[in-house]
Amino acid sequence: MDKQICEWLLEDENPEVKLRTLKEYLKYDDKHPEVIRSRETLIKSKVYVSIIKKLRSDKKWDKFDALMALAEWGLTRKDVGEEIDKEVFGLIEETNFKMACAEPFLLRDLVKLGYYSESVVREEILSMVSLIKDDGGFGCISRNRKINDPKKPHKSCARLTVEYLLLAAELKLQGIEMDFYSAITGYFLKRNIFYRTDDMKTPMVQVMTETFYPPDPIKVGVHNIVYALRVLGISLDSEAMRCGMEVLNKYRLADGTYKISGYKGAPAFKPGKKDEKNKWITLYAYMTQDFQESSDTRCRGRDF
Repeated sequence: MDKQICEWLLEDENPEVKLRTLKEYLKYDDKHPEVIRSRETLIKSKVYVSIIKKLRSDKKWDKFDALMALAEWGLTRKDVGEEIDKEVFGLIEETNFKMACAEPFLLRDLVKLGYYSESVVREEILSMVSLIKDDGGFGCISRNRKINDPKKPHKSCARLTVEYLLLAAELKLQGIEMDFYSAITGYFLKRNIFYRTDDMKTPMVQVMTETFYPPDPIKVGVHNIVYALRVLGISLDSEAMRCGMEVLNKYRLADGTYKISGYKGAPAFKPGKKDEKNKWITLYAYMTQDFQESSDTRCRGRDF
């Protein structure tokens, strides 16, 4: 990553982007002075206050959005304090993790926030990943017989499987090894990540080839997907990853930054303007490209 792009991501005006960049791109630990300063700035910011309001909401989907935002920003349960534990365990008690198609996404966020140490979270993850199908994916959970007739055989649901891919990547980042990693990466490799096996030019889900952000349980963009595959050990030289980077680079701008294609009507947090260069998409792109590069060389030309 060039110095100018690195400095742009580390601007104080977006402390949430800065913190994630410091921790997950530059690999600084929680005791690094820049991490401490960035975290303190974020916790005092308006964007943080608005997310904490969502976390305190009586609405479970507001809580879901808040947990996703906090995880995306690189915060942990320790950073937020005891209040988050009350809300997390209350949400688990209310839903038993069952939030329509969002369960694997919720589990991913909880792992990123530091809840894998809780037995209730570990046991749910083990239970859910055991449902992996022979093709390496995960089946539709809809009770609508027109969509998911239990009397008929069904292929895996691509949208749900992408969520499990994000969960797998986060577990891997936390140093946790599980048997399903090879099978789920295989699901995407044999499809060149995005495509139908019977038509390798047609995406299984169109949004998978876009830079949609923040991610949503059934709308996860290319930048999230290719980063997850890199974390899980898939080489940039593989056919699938070359295809993935080709799709991602359609959103690359002349200055080396990347633009965002869109977001849902009421996103958990404001990611930036549509079709303009975007810090989050740019960060994910470079986390993918530079995943195995030494942290000392990641921001070329910047003095730390």
